Amino acid sequence: MSLQKASIELIPESIQLIKMSDEVYFSDEYKDYVSNSKLGLFNPDEGGSIEKFEAGFKSGYSESFELGGAVHAMILQPDFYRISDIRKPSGKLGVFAEKVLNHRRNGLTIAESINLASTDADYYASSFSVNRQKTAIKKSLAFYLQRYKVLDEIDSQIETLYLSDAMAFKYDKCMCGIASNPKIKETFYPQGLLQPAEFYNEYAILAEVKVTVNNKVIPLKIKAKLDNFTVNHETQELTLNDLKTTGKPVSFFMGNNVKLKDEEGKDLETRWFDGSFQKYRYYRQMGMYLWLLACYMQTKGINYKAKANMVVVETIPEFQTKIYSVNNRDITKGINEFKNLLTQVAEWIEQK
Repeated sequence: MSLQKASIELIPESIQLIKMSDEVYFSDEYKDYVSNSKLGLFNPDEGGSIEKFEAGFKSGYSESFELGGAVHAMILQPDFYRISDIRKPSGKLGVFAEKVLNHRRNGLTIAESINLASTDADYYASSFSVNRQKTAIKKSLAFYLQRYKVLDEIDSQIETLYLSDAMAFKYDKCMCGIASNPKIKETFYPQGLLQPAEFYNEYAILAEVKVTVNNKVIPLKIKAKLDNFTVNHETQELTLNDLKTTGKPVSFFMGNNVKLKDEEGKDLETRWFDGSFQKYRYYRQMGMYLWLLACYMQTKGINYKAKANMVVVETIPEFQTKIYSVNNRDITKGINEFKNLLTQVAEWIEQK
């Protein structure tokens, strides 16, 4: 496909492709960069506002994010992560237990660690009574003691991930589902005909753009974190791949037509229902990311055909997987929406 020429001027010498962890990407070092997710905080159609955009993201815990993070880590960065056999308590109690351990390792007392961990994990932060503290300690003591025993044995070069029993079960099922679909490995790690294609996992793209608003040039910094992209010099193809986990059937992910029936079971009409791809505006994410990736490749003299895939994994039975090719229409829609929102951000900055 041919990517549209940017209406927003990207400064070619500013664009960088950097291997980067999530911890660094989301750190204060890059907090002034505008990302796709931050555009969502700005966009009123997504419940965004100027206030939310300025406030930025609030840290929080979600088991679905934890499970998705574990799958991402072991598929895209298996040399840097491992899943421990030690099981942690479920939900926020597990986060609380890990925070207590970290504070103890930093030399704080038990009482100090418990109070700080409660706030850090948002675990009864404003109402952590003595009885609740005792219950939390009792439920997390086994995990705490097991973790404490192996602290000195942990390889500092490999990050260990700890899951609850329920999340470990789902993780194992997800990985089995992925292993049973050989197309997923070929998508992330293509072989090519004569030689393997190049693949890049967990890279960030940083760039600066100039947006002209009311005859004024507003400079902005933008960023994107790519799960995986491949460069096939034989076929001259540039492919962006994004891994998503979903708590719904994979067949619903891209949206689908559903036949509606009346009370007697007779067909009424066929109606389109959006899936996660539309709901969470993944088309904008893929459009923005592919536009940035193509711009970076052009600075290296590579102007290959660009395309994108969504690799979707169910976190519910039957733990099925599916690879969806993102069509040109959705990529173009995503690029246009990304540029439109970025222009609105520039307008707000200019007015401010």
